[in-house]
Amino acid sequence: MKEKEIKEFVKERYGKIATKEDSSSCSCCSGSQMDGIIQQAKAAGYSDNEIKSIPADAIFGLGCGNPTALAEIKDGETVLDLGSGGGIDVFLAANKVGEQGKVIGVDMTEKMVETAVETAEAGGYKNVEFKLGEIEDLPIEDDSIDVIISNCVINLTPNKSIAYKEAFRVLKKGGRMLISDLVTEGEIPSAIRKNFQAWSECIAGAMEKQDYIETIRKAGFKDVKIIEQHFFTEPDMDERLVGKITSVQVRALKGETMGHDKKTACCGEDIEESPKKEPAEDIECCGETVDEQPEKVLEESNGCGCGSGTEFPDISLVKNPETPKNMAVPDFFADFEKFAHSMGIVSIGYAKVIPEIVNTEKPIYPNAIVLTLEMGKDIIEAPPGPEAQQLNDATYEKLGNITYALSDFIRANGFATQVAHPYGSMVGFSLLGQKSGLGWIGQSGLLITPELGPRLKISAIFTNMENLPLKKPDNHSWILDYCEKCGKCIKACPEKALIETETCCGGKEIGFIQKRCIGCSQGCTYCIEDCPFDQKGYEHVKTKFDKMNAKLAEKNSKK
Repeated sequence: MKEKEIKEFVKERYGKIATKEDSSSCSCCSGSQMDGIIQQAKAAGYSDNEIKSIPADAIFGLGCGNPTALAEIKDGETVLDLGSGGGIDVFLAANKVGEQGKVIGVDMTEKMVETAVETAEAGGYKNVEFKLGEIEDLPIEDDSIDVIISNCVINLTPNKSIAYKEAFRVLKKGGRMLISDLVTEGEIPSAIRKNFQAWSECIAGAMEKQDYIETIRKAGFKDVKIIEQHFFTEPDMDERLVGKITSVQVRALKGETMGHDKKTACCGEDIEESPKKEPAEDIECCGETVDEQPEKVLEESNGCGCGSGTEFPDISLVKNPETPKNMAVPDFFADFEKFAHSMGIVSIGYAKVIPEIVNTEKPIYPNAIVLTLEMGKDIIEAPPGPEAQQLNDATYEKLGNITYALSDFIRANGFATQVAHPYGSMVGFSLLGQKSGLGWIGQSGLLITPELGPRLKISAIFTNMENLPLKKPDNHSWILDYCEKCGKCIKACPEKALIETETCCGGKEIGFIQKRCIGCSQGCTYCIEDCPFDQKGYEHVKTKFDKMNAKLAEKNSKK
């Protein structure tokens, strides 16, 4: 396939999207109905307020992320959007840079540029400009841009190396870049790589993840980091691609690198640097305790002010039906789960509402659908502080938007729902996840699942649907026994928020002191990073634990 032929096909396809001639769905496109487009935008990471703040004509449902949410765009800056399309990110950035700033969108599709210009003029935007051009040959002066953003566009160009060198050229020293894109993790069939349609759908041109990062580094960028990622799927996805496509948000700098002299706790106060320990070896059922003398009485939790305790109104687009159905046909759950996985949801569980899960408000409906989203390595590796908090907030917001979209799907099929935002405190999400059969709560209080270990965020949709496919919650109960013998999360906590105390009968239990925790609710990333379930994976830990128990049983039988 020749580069020129690929570009011409992509131009033609996106020209039709701009003029509403093409309404097909793809990995970076959504359907023709506005509700579907809005849902896709929300699932990609755009909040309801962001969507309402810009012209509707700028929203095409294109993209695999929300680069403006993580680019830290400031008043007065000059921003460049590579492959600006209908202008959704340009207009969002324009709201951030203000009258003294400027946002430039560059796109190679003439009809897209024409559409974006018309939208800007109709909206009275004075601080935006749209230019026709290719990202491999930007019509932009050297060292003139403060921030570069791009959304699911670099994968469309056959020559990514030149594109990133051009981005480096136009960026000011000390400037930053935030890119949302699709990459691969595993071999993609050559037949797909050679397919023009797959190129225009953001799949065929996607690079292997590590090669993609290295391409950015070779262009001259420093501090190149993946700050958010999740597996990408979609309805009717070629099964040869399942688990091989990842949506990433990459940040990089030109010149100076970011340093962290201090960590900042999520509640705002500075804390002294605590040395990070080297990962410990796998346990051998030793059950060691911490050196420090345990406290007799646990301190009361006063919350942390990072979102916990705040309730979020349901901003779903579809209203509950006046006379909702209460029984779903068997195919409904398969369709729902397929739709959920296409949006990035990793695991789905079903449970009955019980009093134990209720914190601040009893759910309206008696049944729960529980959803999990992966926390990227970027969050786990970031030290607790402003950067980690920003990454966490973005993931919470993304999961919240996906949950609203899935709630709309259920309502559109005739059922009533109530959304529990993952950043709210209506219910105990870890306990709800355990009751739904997704996993089990470990010593740190975090839910541990086979798919993600402790690296996850949880949300819920409460519904009147009566025939949910419930599972027994005790399949993973062995986790607690393992955790009691492990204790690595206790040792990993630099602030001693997890403490081991003796019970009246000579036993031991773990107490959690919210005031000491430098995370946002229950646990910071230290207890996740040092957890064997995160380091080795669920199956590895389970296999080792089973072998250990088998040896103990054999030893006891010989006594």
